[in-house]
Amino acid sequence: MRLVIDGYNLIHTVPELAFASDKGQGREALMEALRLYRKRRSHKIKVVFDGGLEPGGDKQRLAGMPVSFSGAERSADDVIAALAAKEGGGITVVTSDRELAGRCRVHGAVVLSSEEFGNRLLEVALGIPSAGEGGDDGWDFTTKKRGPAKRLPKAERKIARRKDRL
Repeated sequence: MRLVIDGYNLIHTVPELAFASDKGQGREALMEALRLYRKRRSHKIKVVFDGGLEPGGDKQRLAGMPVSFSGAERSADDVIAALAAKEGGGITVVTSDRELAGRCRVHGAVVLSSEEFGNRLLEVALGIPSAGEGGDDGWDFTTKKRGPAKRLPKAERKIARRKDRL
């Protein structure tokens, strides 16, 4: 799976990363968490941040992952939307920005909110089992009827499959 992450959006959404950001170490904390995440998951990850020293943007590698800075001429949202237009349904975009999410969905990219991914990032990076793992989801012995089965719409099933792979 290919993940494209709206860097500052994720930093300001996850409380632990926001705390590090207040101390001036938000990017470093995010990249370290992603490095630990990649040890357990083999996803290809690209992080995009606003700003940078070059006017047109520049690319670097931090913690072994490609990082792009948008530069002064355009925003990180524009860079991410361009990646979504190029890659289409092959990428999963992590952002809570509604406007950016809409621009990416138009090109077929799957969008996960920063809250959802941030929780999963910390679970995997810190080795905490998620709520769904190891729980007793066995047989329900009640006889109460629950109504007809309903299949989720295709787009929601696609998002659910991507979440399961995180």
